[in-house]
Amino acid sequence: MERLNRLTPLLMQRGLTHMIFAPGASFRYLTGLGAHQSERLTMLGLGQNGNVALLLPHLEASSAAGVNYGSIFTYGDAEGPQAAVQAFSHFLGINENSRVGVEKGQMRLFEADFLRELGCALTGADDIVMSLRLRKDQGEIRLLKEAVKIVDDALASTIPLLRLGMSELEVAAELEYQMRRLGSAGVPFGTIVGSGPRGALPHGGPTDRKIQQGELVVLDYGARRSGYAADTTRTIAFGEPDADARRVYEVVKKAQAAAAAAVGPGTAAANIDRIARDMIAEAGFGEYFTHRTGHGLGLDVHEYPSIVQGSDVTLLPGMVFTIEPGVYLPERFGVRIEDDILVTESGAEILTQFTRELIVV
Repeated sequence: MERLNRLTPLLMQRGLTHMIFAPGASFRYLTGLGAHQSERLTMLGLGQNGNVALLLPHLEASSAAGVNYGSIFTYGDAEGPQAAVQAFSHFLGINENSRVGVEKGQMRLFEADFLRELGCALTGADDIVMSLRLRKDQGEIRLLKEAVKIVDDALASTIPLLRLGMSELEVAAELEYQMRRLGSAGVPFGTIVGSGPRGALPHGGPTDRKIQQGELVVLDYGARRSGYAADTTRTIAFGEPDADARRVYEVVKKAQAAAAAAVGPGTAAANIDRIARDMIAEAGFGEYFTHRTGHGLGLDVHEYPSIVQGSDVTLLPGMVFTIEPGVYLPERFGVRIEDDILVTESGAEILTQFTRELIVV
């Protein structure tokens, strides 16, 4: 309830009477419940007066047993959620005069339609709860470090198993198996294995393409511990790569290291992006660095803060994010190196520790 209590005054500051959450990262952050979106309506509601309510299907009610909420409203598949929605909204005091904040990046039209039938006005308020989630507490940092250890150890276990001629799908399967074996609760995003020319696709998922001699392979993968996500990328070579590939690799490695070294409290997020981007541009590859330098990590694998030009965020202790510059040469190869970084009181801690030197399989 402590996080919900911190959220209540933020509603008043925004002029909202209520906030309603669909299942997702913020729902879990505020309740500890790992509900998921499905065809069964599930919502968390908070009123300006501090009233809190959960709307759940009957089959999920046991997951909320012992949780200290003002009220829990449930429904069965046969009767549907309409009556429970009325009771839920009545308890919270939602009516046609209510101004209800929602996470527009999370709430589906499915949930929004039930709320609109109550006559209330909906407004996007994603940033309110993200202002709480932006800086991680010690419990969150512990879980993030556990997830990071899994991704580091999983790659160390996978490298000896890799052979020329394996497919991208086979490499992804080995990585995911090792993460599961080490305690990951699934993967927070689809594992990326991009070999040779497919490495130039920043988000290219694995295919049955066989990896060839001398090719670079981009491995972008993640693990979860109690909901918290680690996200890392290493680029490896299957056989000795050519001189151009080695040169690009060194450019990205140096840019990534320089950006990571600049992280600390009081630093502008945009400045971290600029450091990596300028170094890559000076090496002649600026047009091939096509994405931001990093993104926040937590219960979402992509959350605030963004490490990008135009950001007005100043880094503060407890923020966790990635540093992941890349160069993508169309039809040739790609290189990306990604670490997870925690801002501390005195500087930064690089959480991911797997070597950044080019490994040749």
